[in-house]
Amino acid sequence: MTLTGSTIARNTLFYSAALTVQKLLSFFYFSFLARSLGSVTTGKYFFALSVGGIVAGIIDVGLTPVLVRETAKDTQQASRLVSTIITFKLILVSMLTVLAVLFVHRLFPDPVTRQLVVAALIIAVFDSFAMTFFATIRAHQNLLYESISAILFYCIVIALGTYAIIQRYDVRVIILALLAASFWNMLFGYLMLTKKIGTRVRVFWESVSAKSIAYAAIPFAIAAAFIKVYAYLDTVMLKYFVGDAAVGIYSVPYKITFAFQFIPMALVAALYPAFSYYWKHNAEELGRSFAKSFRYLLIVSLPIAGGLFAVAPALIPFVYSDAYTYSIAPLMILLVSLPFLFINFPIGSLLNACNRQTRQTIHLGVTMLCNAALNYVLIPRYGVIGAAVASTVSTIFIFFLGMFVVAKLVRVEWSSVLRFSAGAIAVTLAMVASVFFFSTIMPWFLAVVPAAIVYCVGLYILRVVTKNDVVEFMQLFKR
Repeated sequence: MTLTGSTIARNTLFYSAALTVQKLLSFFYFSFLARSLGSVTTGKYFFALSVGGIVAGIIDVGLTPVLVRETAKDTQQASRLVSTIITFKLILVSMLTVLAVLFVHRLFPDPVTRQLVVAALIIAVFDSFAMTFFATIRAHQNLLYESISAILFYCIVIALGTYAIIQRYDVRVIILALLAASFWNMLFGYLMLTKKIGTRVRVFWESVSAKSIAYAAIPFAIAAAFIKVYAYLDTVMLKYFVGDAAVGIYSVPYKITFAFQFIPMALVAALYPAFSYYWKHNAEELGRSFAKSFRYLLIVSLPIAGGLFAVAPALIPFVYSDAYTYSIAPLMILLVSLPFLFINFPIGSLLNACNRQTRQTIHLGVTMLCNAALNYVLIPRYGVIGAAVASTVSTIFIFFLGMFVVAKLVRVEWSSVLRFSAGAIAVTLAMVASVFFFSTIMPWFLAVVPAAIVYCVGLYILRVVTKNDVVEFMQLFKR
């Protein structure tokens, strides 16, 4: 299949739009759920899904990127590859089922938590198979079905979950909304793959192919393991060191902060092919492209972080109720890491494009260990504040690890980047001050409007952003 510019543009548009809608739906649903259930029950729910997220990573073991890469090279091999991977996952799920039967009741003595974890494990299995089906479709340069499914998934969750919450059903019933949506997502992916794409899926095992796939998946599996542990370790430690209420309190700032990841993800989707091309053909343009991505993401992330930081004391009680007052401080701490979190995406993309995957994996591993140590020391003493500090420090730490390598790989006018960053930070501080000022004379949610004007005007006055920057940013998504 020929990959044309229009195909890339269409895929980027579909997936970016779907990702944006999905993140918004997810955020609003979780906000409603957290407000309705309270911190303790929300903590049980969030903890169970965190365990499910870790297990989903174990089931996939780095197979998805290998499947996409190898199928994209030769779509005629799609049936053999996807069937081998599905068979491998069936074997792995069978083994994990035995382990779950033996150990779940020991690891989770509380019956509510145990049953939520069991539901989350089933969801993880459905999601893993769905991921395989959609990865195969993606390798055929088709993101339409995955985009549609991503939106419909949360429509199902919201419809069933909202009804269950309004009817005041138990949280063990509420989580079934996710389970039902995950099953539908898996079924939809299977039907689209077999009926629309025409790829046959069956139980199939060939030792040579299986070994080849497993070997290719090893580096991806290691990186995925680091990411999963890094992402969910704080939740697990909070559960065992402090309790369910702490997990519930922490889940709110965690969800708010990481809800915006779709922005750098969409940008990186457009940047990665360019990074790969420039690495081979134009080193100077590679440096310019990275510097531009740095600037774009800083311009977007700073006002989000600064604005939320300023309104956090009013936003949390308004959206989640006074029961989540203790979420304010960890949210403000996590928001400090948001600009670094955004810029870590093009850093990782650049390292991968420049064949520095191993170095990136090492960075993830070192950061995971750093994060684990910080959580182990800080959570028992400071609870959710400690978890927020550990996450923020870890995000900044991996940022500097990556930038150290980037500085050696590409030629960038770092003095210009520093001047730009200083100007953007100065404008953001002015915006935050304006939020505080206008909040004294109008409702906090209206104070955001003049503050946004202050930010935009400040960017122009200090020449942090020019007209050419805006034009170039729009052209990036037209390529």
